[in-house]
Amino acid sequence: MVTKVNVLIDGGFFSQKFFELNKKFPTPKDVIAEVEKAMTLVKKKTNGETSDILFRIFYYDCRPFGGKIKDHTGKDEIDYSKSSIYAAKNNFLDKLCKEDKVAVRIGELSFDGWKIDRNNPNKWKPDLKQKGVDMKIGLDMALMATKKIVDKIVLIAGDSDFISPIKFVRREGIQVYASP
Repeated sequence: MVTKVNVLIDGGFFSQKFFELNKKFPTPKDVIAEVEKAMTLVKKKTNGETSDILFRIFYYDCRPFGGKIKDHTGKDEIDYSKSSIYAAKNNFLDKLCKEDKVAVRIGELSFDGWKIDRNNPNKWKPDLKQKGVDMKIGLDMALMATKKIVDKIVLIAGDSDFISPIKFVRREGIQVYASP
């Protein structure tokens, strides 16, 4: 029996874990390679009972913050659109969009003030929050389940917010594999 598999990736979580393990930020090719590893694990779980094929990859992330804001002292203005991280992240997302079978879903990134860097207490950094990414993942999971688009979902995320969507999807008959 052929089964269709969608892989859903929380980009913020994925990038952080990839950096911790590899000491570099992921490229689109790295994302594809990790999806291939996940598909291999799914195929091992089924012991050859099904023929699992990758249907689509959904990558959820936010564009980098590119606003102009005053520093934590309120004196100097910082233009984040001029940073190398801004350009690199936009380049990454633009290239990822062009990969086969990849759909990039974009949430919003908001500036919520300044906070002390936990790795360097003498340094301040912007407090940036993702908005809408988890909601998009949950809604897409529900749509995939109710429309019977796929037979299996692989969720690469590190957030307990997905427990309810996972339960819903499983009740609808979809197998879900979640990253540890």
